[in-house]
Amino acid sequence: MLDLGKSRAILTGASRGIGAVLADALAARGVDLVLAARSEAGLDEVRAKVARHGHRVFTLATDVGRREQLERLVDFAQQKLGSVDLLVNNAAIEQMGYYEEMDLGVIESFVAVNLTAPMLLTRMLLPSMLVANRGHIVNIASLAGLAPTAFGEPYSATKHGLVGFTRALRATLQTRGSLVSASVICPGFVSDAGMYHEMNVQHGIVAPPQLGTCTPEAVAQASLRAIERDEPEVVVNGKPIRHLVVLGVAFPRLMERIAKKLDAHKAFHVLAKKRKAAGAGAGEALASGISANAS
Repeated sequence: MLDLGKSRAILTGASRGIGAVLADALAARGVDLVLAARSEAGLDEVRAKVARHGHRVFTLATDVGRREQLERLVDFAQQKLGSVDLLVNNAAIEQMGYYEEMDLGVIESFVAVNLTAPMLLTRMLLPSMLVANRGHIVNIASLAGLAPTAFGEPYSATKHGLVGFTRALRATLQTRGSLVSASVICPGFVSDAGMYHEMNVQHGIVAPPQLGTCTPEAVAQASLRAIERDEPEVVVNGKPIRHLVVLGVAFPRLMERIAKKLDAHKAFHVLAKKRKAAGAGAGEALASGISANAS
């Protein structure tokens, strides 16, 4: 368990959406921050807001899909804050579409941003955390990392990978007797920010009522609890859903039938069709605006 009031953190994907809410929540608890995202203007706006809490806040425009920029980010954070004992991997790109039409470069970018970047940043920061025997890694994944998400194969695959990475890392740290730990946060449909919000605003797509939605603030508070209580895995959703996740693991064919009955994948299918009809191919994912956590 990490004392947030004495922590120094790197937060990626911090320029808007869930990242901006996370930045404010962490600063309110006394965390010194280095905020990273691609949008320098967005970072400046978030910094101006969170600085009111009176703690140190630095920003660095960063493309987490590029290894040299991750190395620069770590060096920058260590120069500004000293040792870093909290890493929140929030940056991600999100896009629904027809997989057979996706540009190969876009698929590679999904892996680089959503999975490789968190793994590399963790690798860069873990040695100093282990020496100090203090630190926590928080990976913001998704329900798409616990259950299938139609029309989102790269996104779902990378979020599954992030869940698996966190579970394995946590098991390793516990086996070694280290006080360093890791948690993964799995939000469902998030209102007011990110992919679902843009689906709703731009296309009028609504989440299945049986699944509900959650807020960015709920995701941020779940992340803080995970750090302070050393929780391994937190599902954040408008309605109870973990039992369905467990059911899907135990009885996958039954889960497919339930998902079909609930029309659980309809929203993503509608979005894929709308984007195709509008001529916004899957190859345009990175410029589409549906990359909320990465910008």
